[in-house]
Amino acid sequence: MTRILMAIAGVMGARLAGAGFGFLSQLMLARMFLPHDVGMAFLALSVTAFVSLMATGGYHTIALTYLARFRAFGRLNLERAFLSAARRDIIVLIALFLVVTPFAFVLPLEDGFAKAAIFGVLAAIPLAVIRMNNSVANAHKRFSLSYVPDFVIRPGLLLLFLAALALLRVNAPIDYVLIAMVVIALTVAIGQAMLLGKDHAFARVESAHLRDLRPYYRSRAAAMLMVTIVSGATADLVVLIGGLFLPPSQVAVLGVAVRLAALVGFFSAASQQFVLRDLVATMSSASRSESDAVLLRTNIVSIGNMIAATVVAIILGPFVLALFGPSYGAGYWPLVIFLISQSIRVMGGMNGHLLALGGHQIRSAALCALAVIVLLVLSALLTPLWGLTGIATALLVAELVWAVGLGWLTQKLQGRRGDIFETIRTHKLFTAGR
Repeated sequence: MTRILMAIAGVMGARLAGAGFGFLSQLMLARMFLPHDVGMAFLALSVTAFVSLMATGGYHTIALTYLARFRAFGRLNLERAFLSAARRDIIVLIALFLVVTPFAFVLPLEDGFAKAAIFGVLAAIPLAVIRMNNSVANAHKRFSLSYVPDFVIRPGLLLLFLAALALLRVNAPIDYVLIAMVVIALTVAIGQAMLLGKDHAFARVESAHLRDLRPYYRSRAAAMLMVTIVSGATADLVVLIGGLFLPPSQVAVLGVAVRLAALVGFFSAASQQFVLRDLVATMSSASRSESDAVLLRTNIVSIGNMIAATVVAIILGPFVLALFGPSYGAGYWPLVIFLISQSIRVMGGMNGHLLALGGHQIRSAALCALAVIVLLVLSALLTPLWGLTGIATALLVAELVWAVGLGWLTQKLQGRRGDIFETIRTHKLFTAGR
């Protein structure tokens, strides 16, 4: 158990470090380049993150469970069959992205979107490989190798590259940054694969006895992919959608606002990861009041952090945005709305953990798809009318739909909810007089 807790702490520490590197990289980009160029860089970063998820087909998410299970029971042929299925589908998906992406140059898109898409997809290919190898390293209990390359080294190298440009006072075009993104992703992917050796996900194992299990895994992988997009890639999706309707200079402002809010949301929700052990222990005991107390404490801490961050943003938002440059003050109200959206997410965040602990996480895929559709439709309607505020409002409604739906689904499948409203309602302090 100690080893598991250390691994969780290591992952969270790496993600916190990566988030810090990402924030500093955004700040440096904003200070070093014009907003138009920063918008292109943000678009490319979001394309990389989003396409790399799509290119895995979701296999990297279910691999965390299946590969660990196969190795625990010594079913090495099933492990090889899984990796064979993942490789074949990932190669097909990568080929599709490479064929489709050049059409961005002939579509009536905003200036710079096509170039950002090209470089983003090129960087997404090695990142998809990294994502798969993260899961393989985890299954082999090489935990540091499962998160340090992606969460720490890759954003750290980009920050170092930007720092080198600044220190050397190189008046480089944004193309240098876009190329660096591709080179860094490729370098990290190769390095991680070399450290994994013959165990890496794309090491071909010839065997005539491997069954083609793609039809079995595809639906599960696709469902978990949708869950992953909504739970962990919403900010990148917002920037991508913004790139369809806004000029790059406004995408830069959008990227700063939504990523700042996402960073605050990540820090606020981090405490939820560390109480899972206590939650599992109390849920397996006979006393429900103990698990309700854990849920309530966690919700209060997380939501308290978000409320404090939102109040600070309302008061100091203009000053914080001014750190990025004079053009970023337009992101004030979008930032406030994005923080409210993160507050809604944090309020219902424990419902997602309850579903995962109950083995029902995959059942929320349809709800996640609905939230994405709401975001897309409302963004298409509101962004041309209200600009940055329109897309921020679209996300707010989508988060509300997702949070309400997640609460309903958790109640249906688990017989209880873990959101702040339910934990307050059922706490003994509020039920003593009933």
